Amino acid sequence: MEVRGYPVHFGVQLQAQGTTWQAYAEAVQAVEALGFSSVWTFDHMLPFSGPDNRACFETLTTLSAMAMLTSRARIGVLVNGVLYRDPATLAKAAAQVDNMTGGRLDFSLGAAWAEREFKAYGLAFPPLPERYTRLDEALSVVKLLWAEERANFKGRYYQLDDAPCEPKPVQKPHPPIMIGGSGRGSLRMAAVHGDRLNVIGSPQDCATRAAELKQQCAKAGRDPMEVELSVHPTLALAHTAEEAEDLAALIESRLNGGLPPEVPASPAEPETGLSPQPRSVKRANWLVGTPSDVAEGIKRYFDAGISHFVFGFGHPFDLAPLRLFQEEVVPALG
Repeated sequence: MEVRGYPVHFGVQLQAQGTTWQAYAEAVQAVEALGFSSVWTFDHMLPFSGPDNRACFETLTTLSAMAMLTSRARIGVLVNGVLYRDPATLAKAAAQVDNMTGGRLDFSLGAAWAEREFKAYGLAFPPLPERYTRLDEALSVVKLLWAEERANFKGRYYQLDDAPCEPKPVQKPHPPIMIGGSGRGSLRMAAVHGDRLNVIGSPQDCATRAAELKQQCAKAGRDPMEVELSVHPTLALAHTAEEAEDLAALIESRLNGGLPPEVPASPAEPETGLSPQPRSVKRANWLVGTPSDVAEGIKRYFDAGISHFVFGFGHPFDLAPLRLFQEEVVPALG
């Protein structure tokens, strides 16, 4: 199957919060064994939802471990936030992981959104325009370090002075670069720097973002077909509609840290596509129902130009919906 000339790709983001390392590692290997094409973690210092005193795994160490836990699936972070670390450190880490996997890393970067994490740890959280400027500069720094024997860059926020980066990534010219976010700044960054744009939204939302991306690519002098379109939905799949609705309610409760959906769980920002306070999950962004229901939902995403799917999946990592997806949904897509 292809959409816009890109092979259809199904991956799973295992949300690294409220769990144990043993459970997480087993889930990484199980997702690969089920035949999914990629496995992802996230980039947070605190749980992105619910109470903040639950486990939340550090990103780069988790990604490195995932490199060793897998042998076929691509791995990545959905998505790295530009404020969590400087771009040179991120470029070095990503190049190392690409070598550790033999060229299976998907790189990503976004403007960062989880303000409560930065407040908790005393880290700067500048306004969105500055974060976009940092994102632009960081992407330039990363690409220069991967491409040049010695890189030089003088930006407002980041600089390089005759800087090497060894080893270089295995993939040439570099690992695929995915930009995460639905705002105009993210679309602009995807048009300039990205190989893929990942958004959260309904098929209609995705079609709107695709049209806006086309405009941004025209401004950047780039063919929009060079940017693959990706979506990050939550999957609530079961044999019956009633079971699927029950599963969706359970997922919503877990995302809220076990609190009822009407209780505020965490701050959020429109840039991410996540729900504002009080938390009410945007069900239009989810795939909920029987295998035939979910297959029809995916086809609507196909119609919007989406070829790359990464399903959000949280602890306790019940594999039944993922197994059902591979057994019944994928064959139904033709």
